[in-house]
Amino acid sequence: MGGWTYDSCDGLDGKGELAEHNCERAVELAYSAYAGHLKAVQVIMTFPDETAAKTASTRLNKLPSNALKWRRDQVLDTFDYGKIRSGTVKKYVVLTVVTADRTARAKATKFHHYLQADHKNYFLFRDL
Repeated sequence: MGGWTYDSCDGLDGKGELAEHNCERAVELAYSAYAGHLKAVQVIMTFPDETAAKTASTRLNKLPSNALKWRRDQVLDTFDYGKIRSGTVKKYVVLTVVTADRTARAKATKFHHYLQADHKNYFLFRDL
């Protein structure tokens, strides 16, 4: 569906958490699956070190979804499944939003899990 690269995290920072923890840059990816019945947005952010990434991720998990300005126009407006997963690996935070309508609801949980895990595993072996 699309991909965007950000030289800084300023445009994604909805509540100041990214700036407070020195987010350096980010990419945003949009996906569509099952003939458009499932849509996902993934934001991958880079921080100076593991501690900053973990602290930022913990804070983002406690704040409302508007703490991060991800592309809401890339997910479904109405959905039966809608969840956000966030996690860290090394100095990266991977945040994955998945929405699915009734048709793709049964597949959404596994899709969400595997999309999140796939990108986290990539960064596990990056920078070795």
